[in-house]
Formats: sequence, C-alpha cells, structure tokens
Amino acid sequence: MSEVLQALRDSADPLENDLAQVYDHWQDVKRSKGARASLGYEPRDINTHGAVTVISGRVLNASAGFEEVDSKQSYEAIVLKYPERFTSDVIAAAQQRLKLGASKAHSFRQQDIQYFIKASSLELFDERGVQPSVKSWIGRTVQVPSLHKENIYVEEFLATGFRSFVWLHEQEKEGERGRGLTAVVHFGPKQSDQKVQILDAVFFERPVGKELLRAQKGNEGFISQIDASRHSRTWPVSEVDVETIFSAVREKIHKIAEYENQNPDPNAAQSLETTEDITALRQVVLRRYQNAFRKALLAQRPNQCAITGTSEVSVLEAAHIIPYAAKYANRDKPENGLLLRGDIHKLFDAHLISINPSTKEVEVANIISSPDYLSIRGKVIEDAVSTVSLTYHFGIFQEIQK
Repeated sequence: MSEVLQALRDSADPLENDLAQVYDHWQDVKRSKGARASLGYEPRDINTHGAVTVISGRVLNASAGFEEVDSKQSYEAIVLKYPERFTSDVIAAAQQRLKLGASKAHSFRQQDIQYFIKASSLELFDERGVQPSVKSWIGRTVQVPSLHKENIYVEEFLATGFRSFVWLHEQEKEGERGRGLTAVVHFGPKQSDQKVQILDAVFFERPVGKELLRAQKGNEGFISQIDASRHSRTWPVSEVDVETIFSAVREKIHKIAEYENQNPDPNAAQSLETTEDITALRQVVLRRYQNAFRKALLAQRPNQCAITGTSEVSVLEAAHIIPYAAKYANRDKPENGLLLRGDIHKLFDAHLISINPSTKEVEVANIISSPDYLSIRGKVIEDAVSTVSLTYHFGIFQEIQK
C-alpha cells in the first residue's frame, strides 16, 4: 500500500495527487476508529485499472464508509473536481451522494412521494382548459418542468417512474389560473424530451394554496422556496416536506368544515360511500393522511392504547371511529379517533370490538372466543371522543350481532 500511495503522491497527474491525500485521510480515520470503522476504501487495483476506473467503480457502487470521512476527502469530491475525466453517470452518482449523504440517498429512494411539480395546466398538457379530474388526466402524456441545476443529482430517479405533488399556479399564467396544490400524481418514466405519462392521480378535495406558503415563510426548507420561484419547476422533496404538506391539507379540510358548519349525519346513505378501486397511489395518500392523524392523536392523548393500555408507541395506530371513507366533515378531528394497538385496531375496524356510547364500555362480538380479547370487555374508555362517532360505530356493531 505504501508503494501505491507514494506513486500517487509523486505522479504528475493532479487527480492522483488528490487521491493520495484522500487515502491518507481515510487511514487517519481508520486509525482513530479502529475496528469500528466500516471504511471500504483501499487503494487496490490502481496499478491494474488506473485511478479513474477505480474511482468510478467505487462511486457507482456506493462504497462503504462515506459518512465516516470528510466529504471533501472522498472519491465523490474528486469526481466533481475533475468532471471532464468521468462519465455522466458517475458524475450524477457523485452529486447525489454529496448532496444527500449515503443514508439520505437510500431514504430518498424509499420515499413513496419524491417530487413536487409547479406548473400551469397549459404547460403540462399543451392544451387550455384541462380540468383537474381523473378522467381528464390519467393516460395523458404531459411535459414536466425540468429540475433546477442544483437538484440534478436526483435526475436518475425520474427515469424509472415517480410520484409527485402537482401544484397548478394560483396566479394567472398563460391565461389559466390553477388551484395551488391540486393532486398527487403517479408518472411513468421520463423520456429525454421531458415527456411522461400520467398513470394515476389522486386529487385533493380541498386544494391548499398561499396559506401553506405563508405558514412556511422564513423557514429554510423547500416549501419556503415555492412562492419565491415564479418559474415552473420540478423539485425533490424530503419526508419532512411530505408530512408538512399533508398536515396542511388536513388543516384546510378542518377549517373549511368549521366555516361552512358542515357536519352531515354520518348515518345518511350518501355518507357511507367507499372507494371501490383502491389503487397503489390512493393507498399511499390515505396512509399519509393516517400518519398526520396519528401525529395529532399522539400530541393530544396519553401515548397508550385506549383499550388495552399498551404504552409501546411503535405498535399504536390511529383508528378513525367513523371511517375515513365516510363523507363526514369531522372525520379527521381527534374526537373521531382512538390510539389502538394494531390487532385491536383491526378488530375495531371490522366492528368485532366497539364502545357503547352511553357507558363508554368496550363490547366484544360474540364470535370472539380468545381470552385475550374477552378480557377487555367492560373496559371503560377515558379518552374524550365524539358521542356521534361512537353511536355510528356501535350501531354497525349491533347490526353484526343480530
């Protein structure tokens, strides 16, 4: 190893001189951390394959230990310092890793919603007056805006298909005025001409606009940048951004329901409609709403199962008493929710467990025979929940018992 390092130090190639400094830094880190270091960096194969080939392979394969060293002393930093020596895929991989870090890059790949697109309807569809509806959007080929140059590191993910928020300009643009945050859209793979096909779309019942931007003004996060940019653009978003956006949508639903004093009878026939075709995208959106609902309950309730008392937060789920599918204005308010252990939640949703609205006592269906569940019969619920919601749920429970 010492001979390889010395050759790199003495080389007339400045890239190899920098590589020698990188290896020296890694050895210092390895010595300081000992066996705890997970560095996968060793100057092997330099003589056989050359520095550029070795660096390219390590960057593309995301070699171990990146987050243990100074990012300025990394293969990736060398790639960006000498971009003319490397191929475009190696440069993109280096940009992505330096921008996000190894663990964040992995997390970005795992996100169910990765992007935010701001555009006008005319720019997307090259046609005026396209209505925001499933019938008008799904199956259409559209042209999505490009990423800003500072976000080019996530370009590769667009080529495999992606899910994105779509924000249609609220201010009039090219003769059209949008609704702000309009939908979550599942796009197919992006072509070289920025064209993609819309595979699925879920439209927000209550679009969010300037109020979201005002609430985030002054923050350093991505959302604060939306209003400042007058251009159409595609941005990568973080998990935190996604949660913030869905929380804002929930809040908008609540505020409008209160303003319009909406509180339809949850037992009315039109309130019991369910979504027949649950697509993968719709499941993503519903789960995101569920996550926001769970956070609201955890913030306001004792962090334990309302029925069993289980205090392990990781197994607690947010149960809607009147289900989310019902057209009930207060469905996402805390008084329509209970924190329940996962198995109890399933039985509650199946109406095999319910709560008597008069006594607040837990009742268990006659077909349940397990002592584990029979033991909760008669348990009194102390959470402040809606009598309307309990009456609705208990009514279905009683019907099942007949």
